Amino acid sequence: MDIDIGALQEVSLDPASDLPVLLGGGPGNTSGYCWHFTPALVPEELGGGKPEYYGLAIVSRIPLSRTAAFQLGPANTGSAVDAESEQRILQVAAPALERPVFIGNTHLAATADWSSSAVRRSQAGKIAGMLRPLAAQGPLILCGDFNVEPSSSDLAELRQALPYFYSSTERTYLEDHGRPPIDFFCSSVALEAKISVFLADGLSDHNIVVATCSGLGSRA
Repeated sequence: MDIDIGALQEVSLDPASDLPVLLGGGPGNTSGYCWHFTPALVPEELGGGKPEYYGLAIVSRIPLSRTAAFQLGPANTGSAVDAESEQRILQVAAPALERPVFIGNTHLAATADWSSSAVRRSQAGKIAGMLRPLAAQGPLILCGDFNVEPSSSDLAELRQALPYFYSSTERTYLEDHGRPPIDFFCSSVALEAKISVFLADGLSDHNIVVATCSGLGSRA
């Protein structure tokens, strides 16, 4: 899709088969991109006896000068009981550009009936607190599967820290035809952004959301 930076959620990684590919060896190698993968759940929490890690990934054609990851809760219960009790995380990366620009990636708690969630509200509040100081240093874009629409009250504290929300009008989660988009972008600064949605074609149960932005900064 000719993207510079991609934020992926619900990434399942089996080190035995996937690490050679990520490191540029084997078929389908991704040698043109830097990878930053952070597991939210380890094999013992996933169960099933497979050596898989499950979490988030940022991929970038622009070298990443710094990366970090943070736990958002809820507290680890030893196994993934349901989508709301899963451990969730935040990734942050700084591309090597002429001025500071920060990219965040997250995946918030889900509720079966799409109702408001105290867990998701807590996660959004933690993200707001962590990203607010960074947003004072340079443009910050948070990408994610928020499991709730942009106007949700669960994201109120996040909107205070990152007041500019960019989403499509199309649904992004394919299994529920009545849902508004739950995959979108938040920014600390106003962007000239064009939002496009592409069919996942079997790669995911979400469509792919792309923001085309200008003026963020040139490569260092």
